[in-house]
Amino acid sequence: MTVLLRLFALDGTSEDITDILSFTFSKDFYTPYTKLSAVFKAGTTGKFDCKSALLFVNGQAVHQGFIDTFKTETEGGFVRCSLVSRGYTSLYSENQLVPGLYTNISINSLMEDYVYIPYADHENLTDPSYIYVKSGSNIWDGIVNAAYKLYGKYPYIRGCNYVMVNRYPTARGFTYSTGEILSKGSELDTRKMASFFSMADINGNYGSYTYTEQEAVDRDIVRERYFELDRRFLYAPQQAVEFRDKMSVRGFRKEFFTYSGYKGEDLFDWITAGGQNTDITSVKITGSSKGIFTEIGTYKDKFANTES
Repeated sequence: MTVLLRLFALDGTSEDITDILSFTFSKDFYTPYTKLSAVFKAGTTGKFDCKSALLFVNGQAVHQGFIDTFKTETEGGFVRCSLVSRGYTSLYSENQLVPGLYTNISINSLMEDYVYIPYADHENLTDPSYIYVKSGSNIWDGIVNAAYKLYGKYPYIRGCNYVMVNRYPTARGFTYSTGEILSKGSELDTRKMASFFSMADINGNYGSYTYTEQEAVDRDIVRERYFELDRRFLYAPQQAVEFRDKMSVRGFRKEFFTYSGYKGEDLFDWITAGGQNTDITSVKITGSSKGIFTEIGTYKDKFANTES
């Protein structure tokens, strides 16, 4: 297993780092960017003006992003550095749209016409729709809204900074022997889950558009949500309560396992077990003096299509 960290400086030069003490890389279906944290030796001198990081695992680029934090310490005659980096697609969630109604808009135009995000690319999605942008909403909110209205899906990041809605055309399947699995488990998180949604109609009256989340009811979780008419769904108002429900239960149930190494898995590749294909919805790679380990996660919820 090989790991290489390439740092890019403000002057355009780059430096390859191989003496990596530890690192953690992660990506998740519901997080619109990849994340990297790393600690490494930089010899007796270090490049302290770096602006971005590119991480390769076994020759495959898994992360490309700008630097959030960068720290250097000199100890024992060498420079030790630590950094935190996020993929460039995170900037879609940090740039706002002008509030108002956007008609005849596609996911392509949302990502191309309003702000330039370096190194980001996307699936070719030209189907038109409309979105209503509330004050404070960002571009990623618009992408999520359009993806649901047009395709009934949630967008995700493939590769380093590639925005997808549909399955990647060359997605791959992976199998794992019993002997490869070091640990496995499951996780439940009901903190965002709501039990009941009700949206007002055009006259401000409640009761016409409602949705009950049975999973919350069965768990004795009582969280009722009432909201004004959502103009993003004027032509299909029932979708407004269904969308909010799906958002509230996204990622609430997860299964995962860990093995030694990294095979190149990405989001919405799939694993095969018991004759069924289950989508990969999270990948976490950690490395240290103990070796490199990968955790593969699969969500069980209303957005994650766990059988393909």
